[in-house]
Parts: sequence; structure tokens; C-alpha cells
Amino acid sequence: MTRQMIVARGALGVGAVLAPRALGRVFGVDAEHNPVAPYLMRLFGIREIFMAWDLHRTSDDDLERTVTSTIPVDAADAVASALAGAVGYLPRRAAAMSTATAIVGTINGIVLRSKIREEQAATAGINQ
Repeated sequence: MTRQMIVARGALGVGAVLAPRALGRVFGVDAEHNPVAPYLMRLFGIREIFMAWDLHRTSDDDLERTVTSTIPVDAADAVASALAGAVGYLPRRAAAMSTATAIVGTINGIVLRSKIREEQAATAGINQ
């Protein structure tokens, strides 16, 4: 599951950096009517790339900490996206897509952290 998170974050990040307008269209953001959108997509993309890199390079001993750090980031994205849609800063489709993506990221982080903790507990039980 760690590899899936790395690939998903990395692909989303690279797509946002290299093709911000195209990825924006997938998420329902019209760069023609919102010229700052590609810049913001690139900021988001760089963050995702670095989060993927951090997961990739983290040792097994620090993996729980690293995965845990992704959870509030994704949860904050979900809240921000939902609020932006509710007050009209984002079109409905863009708000729904970005909120759903962030919720999936949050859930994946929670599930992965739980699996890591279970593995650590099992290993600790074996070593005692």
C-alpha cells in the first residue's frame, strides 16, 4: 500500500507540474477563466512530488511518522475544497473532485498507518 501511495502522489504531482491545464480540466478548473490556476496546480504538484519522495526515502522505522504527516495535509485539503465549493470559489465539479481526492488520500493514510502499527506490534510480539 505504501507503493500505491507513492505512485498516486507522484503521478498526481508530476501531472500537475507538467500539465497543469490538462489536470485542471480533469478536476473541473477552467484555466482560461482563471489564469492563476496553472500556477496553483504547480504549487500543489510540487508538494505532492515531495510528499511522494518523502514516503519513498523513509526507512521502515520512520514510515509511521511519515505516513501520519500526510493525514492532516489531506484532511485540510478536503475541508478547504469543500468550503471553496460551498462558498463558490470553486465550481461544483472541481470542489467535488478535489474533496473526493483528498478524502481518499486521508483514508488511505489512516489505513496505511493502521497496517504499519499492526506490523510493528506483531514484530514486537515476536521479538519479546
